[in-house]
Amino acid sequence: MTKKNNLDTLSDAMLLEEVKRRFDQKNQTLEEMAFLTKKLYDLNEKLKEHDSIKGEFLSLIKNVFNNPLSSLLNLSSMMRKNDDTPKTQKMKILLDMELHKLDFQLNNIFTAAEIEAGEIANYWSEIDLGLLIKELQEAFNYLIHEKELFFSVRINAGDFIVSDARKLHTIFSNLISNACEYSFPSNRVLIDAHLLGEQLCVRISNVGDVIEKESKKEIFSRFKKVSRRSQARESVDGLGLGLSVVKALVESLDGEIDYVSTPTETVFTILLPLQDASKAEALMSDSANEFMFDDTQMKEF
Repeated sequence: MTKKNNLDTLSDAMLLEEVKRRFDQKNQTLEEMAFLTKKLYDLNEKLKEHDSIKGEFLSLIKNVFNNPLSSLLNLSSMMRKNDDTPKTQKMKILLDMELHKLDFQLNNIFTAAEIEAGEIANYWSEIDLGLLIKELQEAFNYLIHEKELFFSVRINAGDFIVSDARKLHTIFSNLISNACEYSFPSNRVLIDAHLLGEQLCVRISNVGDVIEKESKKEIFSRFKKVSRRSQARESVDGLGLGLSVVKALVESLDGEIDYVSTPTETVFTILLPLQDASKAEALMSDSANEFMFDDTQMKEF
């Protein structure tokens, strides 16, 4: 039987069904093509945004580090030419301040790179929280004195906690730096740490620029400097990395971070689950065995 005869025997309903099937196939193909086109468009936009961010990042790197490095070179040159006079002492203080700023920004960059690479494993140890906060207070003394701030610390969390020392140092240094930078002169910065059930609760508060409500969604995004109600601190240095680094580190410790900002005060609150002391003991035991064979690891620890 020929094809013509076959077609002659087909009913109108069967022909319509075949036409519909082929039409549906064509529509499905068109929908798939439209979907893939949309995916390619979105990917292209993300690549453009990525390139834009890279360009912005390099620009920020240049601006943030060129000024401190130039200051360090000039101060170093002047100190070599002067005796140990009051002027030299002042230059030494300025040198120390610029070195601290540089170290702080570099630490954020390296930490952000580690986070991007997924290299943020936890290394547990016993930490004297009071001592850690005291060291950070001393590190930011130049800013505290410059703005005549009242720096107050209240800690009721026991003698030691178990956590990742390096991560806590980075988390608190960023939050304390922001609290000082955005405080109004002659006002209070308060660090309050206490146990809340099975968690460590740390609140860092200051009186200063109010964070605008529209910044809530992007405040923890990379390269974002959130808008403040008062623009008195537009000149604050930084890469816009700090809070994104803080959030990532807090979450890597299975913790949470949030904030409230009012005309009265801005408060950042961190909740971290308490870790068992055996974690720190196990790490110290393992590390002790490694130190016997590799001294470089002791320095890193």
